[in-house]
Amino acid sequence: MKKSILNLGKALNKADQKQINGGDACDYYRENGLCFGPVPGCLHCDQIEGYPGAIGCVLIHSDCFKGTEPL
Repeated sequence: MKKSILNLGKALNKADQKQINGGDACDYYRENGLCFGPVPGCLHCDQIEGYPGAIGCVLIHSDCFKGTEPL
């Protein structure tokens, strides 16, 4: 509840809106070609933390992992 109150008036991105409305963030990530790694057009590995649930549903280059944990 505290988080909801703190976010009152905050503009939600499409992923947040889909999550609230029962959609899946993975669908949004896939539709927009989200990927991580040292590949042209992909986000840097350290940005994955800003995309909840992305680690289980988008392309992530092997360089983004140290052992089994994301960098």
